[in-house]
Amino acid sequence: MANSKLIGGAGEHYIAYVLSSFDYICALVREGSPTIDILASDISGKKTLSIQVKTSKSAKRKRGRGEKREWHHLEFTLGKNAVEHSGDNFIFCFVDLRGLNPSNTPDVYVIPSKVIRDHYDGKDLNKVKWLRLHWSIEKMEPFKNNWDPVHDLLGTLSTVT
Repeated sequence: MANSKLIGGAGEHYIAYVLSSFDYICALVREGSPTIDILASDISGKKTLSIQVKTSKSAKRKRGRGEKREWHHLEFTLGKNAVEHSGDNFIFCFVDLRGLNPSNTPDVYVIPSKVIRDHYDGKDLNKVKWLRLHWSIEKMEPFKNNWDPVHDLLGTLSTVT
């Protein structure tokens, strides 16, 4: 069984790698921050973005029995502090490592915090310590490896050389 801190760290470093490849500046926040894992900015430092990273070694889950068992949804654990304290310049990156096989490229679901906040709107978050994001594969598909929310907040994508 893999250590959850190592899995979380792998997801954070993967997001930092991707952001750097887009010519964004990023910094991993010290462990223990309740809401932010990565701070990112454009190359000038004028536009900034806070990112909460949630990583699963394998997020896809099946439902059904026997031959009717099929891929159904993705599961990620989500701390309520991040949901409660997120703002307009805040994005969630849900990283599915797709197993602990280095030949598998992780899938990242880049979701603006407003979408997550709206999902939990009206629910009493004081009753729970942790939230679980269980969304269907179809609902997650538009966010899969779609970095547009990051580019929208930090500026246009620069050419990677």
